[in-house]
Amino acid sequence: MIYLGKYLKMPPTFKKLQKLEEVIEKEGYSLCDLDLCLQLDFPHYEMTPYDVIPFANIGCDGIHYGFLTDFGRVSDLENAFIVCISPMDDFDAHIKIVARNIREFVSLVCTMKSATEISNFNLNKEEERYISLLKELKKEENMEYVEQANYVVEKIRSTIGCEIIENVYQYVEKEVMKAREEQTMLSTLDGIGIASLDSINSKHYIYKLEKDIQINLDDVKSFFNSATTESKLVFIRDAQFTYLISDDIELKELVINEMIKLGLNDEAGRLERI
Repeated sequence: MIYLGKYLKMPPTFKKLQKLEEVIEKEGYSLCDLDLCLQLDFPHYEMTPYDVIPFANIGCDGIHYGFLTDFGRVSDLENAFIVCISPMDDFDAHIKIVARNIREFVSLVCTMKSATEISNFNLNKEEERYISLLKELKKEENMEYVEQANYVVEKIRSTIGCEIIENVYQYVEKEVMKAREEQTMLSTLDGIGIASLDSINSKHYIYKLEKDIQINLDDVKSFFNSATTESKLVFIRDAQFTYLISDDIELKELVINEMIKLGLNDEAGRLERI
């Protein structure tokens, strides 16, 4: 499947969810009752990281979830971090890593009983905001919806074997963030960072970018000619996050060519299709 690129097939947990969806649909239920709409052909938005493979959306506002492949370095999608992309959110708040892997993401969905509410984490970082959000959800619970959601949650838990997360704030903001920080060697504007590759002892020069900056293509070409792979990946993430690539056709072409040189054919293909 071209969409998955080098990964060829979806991970076991996703396949279990697909089979479960077929079963509960016959009973009048759906994973979409938890705003978890599985979708293999969800399009890449201009802000969807090129190394993220979308697998589900919430059914509105373009909000979607995907596997973070770290530019193809992740060997198994079952163990890939899960990223939430909220296209309608303000700049600086539309991308967030929300789970260490798909199994824990499913646990998070079961805990919140709504994939939509997980997307609100993009706007929250403080524990008080999490507590406030959970209290509001409790107040707004509709008995009919609660019974429906509980049924789907129990079906998921018996199928996947996932657990309810006792402290959502601790999990998302502490455990997930710590796990990601331990993997990354360079930070990026989107908060995802760049995972350690092969040039760990090299000096990494970072090309500073910000929204609406004027890009000098000759400078970028010179940078690409001398920068480490990690530094180039930082540039690509930051240039996408600040919408510089989508606003500059020549820069887009330059980045695509550099991706191909780096062997990032899947990512280059996704950028070409945006």
